[in-house]
Amino acid sequence: MDKIRVGVIGCGGIFRGLHAPYYQEPTRRADIVAIADINEASANEQADQFGADAYTDYRSLLDRQDIDAVDVCVHPRPHLEITRAAADAGKHILMEKPMCCNVAEGDEMIAAAENAGVLLMVAYMMRFDPGYAKLKSLLDDGTLGTLQMAYSNQVGWFSPERHPWLFVKAESGGMLVEQAIHNLDLWLWLYGPASTVYGFTSHVPLGGTYPPADEAVENNALLTVHFKNGGVAMMMKSWAAEIRNSGNGLVTSKGSATLISHGLRWKTHDMAEAEEFTAPVPDDDTYRNMPEERRQQRYWGVAAKGTSIDHWLQCIAGEAEPTTHGRMGRDGIELAEATYRSSQIGAPISLPL
Repeated sequence: MDKIRVGVIGCGGIFRGLHAPYYQEPTRRADIVAIADINEASANEQADQFGADAYTDYRSLLDRQDIDAVDVCVHPRPHLEITRAAADAGKHILMEKPMCCNVAEGDEMIAAAENAGVLLMVAYMMRFDPGYAKLKSLLDDGTLGTLQMAYSNQVGWFSPERHPWLFVKAESGGMLVEQAIHNLDLWLWLYGPASTVYGFTSHVPLGGTYPPADEAVENNALLTVHFKNGGVAMMMKSWAAEIRNSGNGLVTSKGSATLISHGLRWKTHDMAEAEEFTAPVPDDDTYRNMPEERRQQRYWGVAAKGTSIDHWLQCIAGEAEPTTHGRMGRDGIELAEATYRSSQIGAPISLPL
């Protein structure tokens, strides 16, 4: 079929670093024909890169009848507003994560897309990372058995100086919504729907460029999730830790596994030694638009995001069924929101909300 004609809304770092490389691939399924950004110089610069038209108001982009779909790469606060407008204009929508700031917004976004008959999907890239894809296959084929416990440790320091809006609750939705959403989505994908969440969050006022405490997001969180299919997962996350510690993995009825860089290490009880899978950077024609050094360093991040974009385009063309539909994006937000509610009352929260 002819290439799908895409308009891009927001052309900052997430677009330039992760979305743009896909649209430069010879095998891409879409062409960028218009770019909108409130920064006129940025919009013009990126539009020139793609031979596209530039706008400072995304509504002018949506008014064009020759645009089939929009790839939205702005921060979370305007996602609902953009979804409403894009759905009214009959455009299919790919929304950069997080899909929204809260469940109520997510429900409204889903309803707007369904009522308009357009496809709303979320650009979740981690589902297409080789390590997580390998783990999914070992769970699906029974190699690892059933989940007993999973863990995600994301303790470190994150400064608001580069992206101050991330640290403002009204702009990002919170640390769990904005950044931990990748892992919350992965848990739902790997282990199935959640039944209860018990969480604790806190904010350490660190001064400097941090917003006032009454506006700031949590910068520490601990949550325990029970799954309907069995098993428990725990996450520890902090943006306020001077000493970093991280790791992701699981223990199952037949063994255990841990995620490594774009790969997986696992051992079952009947294996003499652990096995390890690491995806090499392929020596092929893909993503040769990147400088070679960057390609070696960033290939799988860029490729995973590119695959998420390509999957959206396949679904628009009727060639695939969505695995990152808006309803799935909303479910991850629900886990984060349940954690906030649990922390407020000091008790577990049952799902669905």
